[in-house]
Amino acid sequence: MANRLKYWGWGYEGHGLSTSDRDALLHTLATVYGVTATGTGAVPALDGIALPPGRLDPPASLDSICTQEPYERALHSFGQSQPDSIRLFASDFGHAPDVIAYPRNDADVAALLDWAGEEGAALIPFGGGSSVVGGVTPDVADGFAGVVTMDMSRMNRVLEVDTLSRAARIQGGARGPQLEAALKPHGVTLRHFPQSFQHSTLGGWIATRSGGHFATLYTHIDDLVENVTMVTPAGRMESRRLPGSGAGPSPDRLVIGSEGSLGIITEAWVRVQGRVRFKATAGFRFPDFLQAAGAVRAIAQAGLFPANVRIVDGVELAVNGAGDGSFTLMVVSFESADRPVDTWMDLAEECALSHGGVTDTDWRTDPQAHLTGAAGAWREAFIRMPYNREVLTPLGIISDTFESAITWDRFESFYHDIRQATHDAIRESTGREGAVSCRFSHAYPDGPAPYFAFHCAADPASMLDQWWEIKRAVSDAVLDSGGTITHHHAIGRDHQPWYERQRPPLFGDVLARAKTHLDPQGILNPGVLVRADGHHSSS
Repeated sequence: MANRLKYWGWGYEGHGLSTSDRDALLHTLATVYGVTATGTGAVPALDGIALPPGRLDPPASLDSICTQEPYERALHSFGQSQPDSIRLFASDFGHAPDVIAYPRNDADVAALLDWAGEEGAALIPFGGGSSVVGGVTPDVADGFAGVVTMDMSRMNRVLEVDTLSRAARIQGGARGPQLEAALKPHGVTLRHFPQSFQHSTLGGWIATRSGGHFATLYTHIDDLVENVTMVTPAGRMESRRLPGSGAGPSPDRLVIGSEGSLGIITEAWVRVQGRVRFKATAGFRFPDFLQAAGAVRAIAQAGLFPANVRIVDGVELAVNGAGDGSFTLMVVSFESADRPVDTWMDLAEECALSHGGVTDTDWRTDPQAHLTGAAGAWREAFIRMPYNREVLTPLGIISDTFESAITWDRFESFYHDIRQATHDAIRESTGREGAVSCRFSHAYPDGPAPYFAFHCAADPASMLDQWWEIKRAVSDAVLDSGGTITHHHAIGRDHQPWYERQRPPLFGDVLARAKTHLDPQGILNPGVLVRADGHHSSS
């Protein structure tokens, strides 16, 4: 089948790292950081996967939108997290969903919710399956009669475009490329481009409070939502479409970030804008990560709001073949639909140079600066990065990331503490050293969003346990140091215990009561946001 998604990794079958990229990645990890392969695993063949017998039979009225085909069950057994990858390559499919449902409209969604409730089955909403925190993995508590995964990909249309108000009504199952292709003839764009853009959906972005690729100002989906429609076991809820309102707590804010635990997001009005006509990108090299961070703070507090302002440390550049490890890279981009961006770039360049940066490529003389030099190499590395894990996991190499946000006054100590905690956790769990890197994914006038990555060799027989030891240690360190457990990767099942610690206990009580009202039987995505065992307070 053309463009069939992999059940074992990122993207479509036939897409992945080239042999040369794979060899370069493994060579750098081994020779520079001492991270060598400990396993020789291969992709589990579909006909060799032991899927458990299905426990549910859809009624005749829903049979046309449901499937129990083995590929579909395997595909929907995991998201894209590190523990998902470890379990997948260990052929651990004992938790596979029993039925995959493809609703076509709100009525189908409501009927599926009714059926799951009658059966006592858990229901897992599935957008593009790109969750890196266990948000779509059908691990549910005992007591459910089975698991239904609701794949929203057939509800994928742009229904209406209001060019006067610059907004569009879009179904929740529309993936990034689909909605942008439909908006293009109208001369507008949603301008929300997370790294998972190709394989994630509008409903998923709203449900997980997605942060887009743009690093400042309107980067979060929160800022782009005008109204939301959600279908719940208790009924349908549609907020009023308005540019803004001060009428009490916002219903949209309840839905945004709910991660499929309160209802199914079926459509939303979202704010769009004119398509880009002017753009420029510049790269700068710094001898020190904290020095580069100072330049980012200067840019963020100058009110320039570039489309992109990121710094990437030497370890991250070296691991991904974008540098030799001797410098930190800053990439700054501006874009506009209606005016040249040179003045803004001049000011950002002044901030970078005054903090000790040197020019990587000259944006004034090279219109392809974003494709050349270290900035161009990093761009290519960033595009291929999601494919790394499907190469490294079967070789016994843990390759994972975690991100946070912290105010500028606490950033320097946070940076040092988290890097050290990660190194210590790797050493304590595996008995080996690892590679730990940091970059900024987003920046605000009051603080950055540090994004950490780590690579280490694990024991293939206990790889999942070792990952959890590291994950617990670094997550504890993030909260103990004052950061958030996640900036844009959502909560899922992996972050849920730390989310309980971060949120106020009374808010946890309110959230659990909201879930009980909207989802009385607790069938929606059990274990996400609110613990499936009914204990919800962090007190």
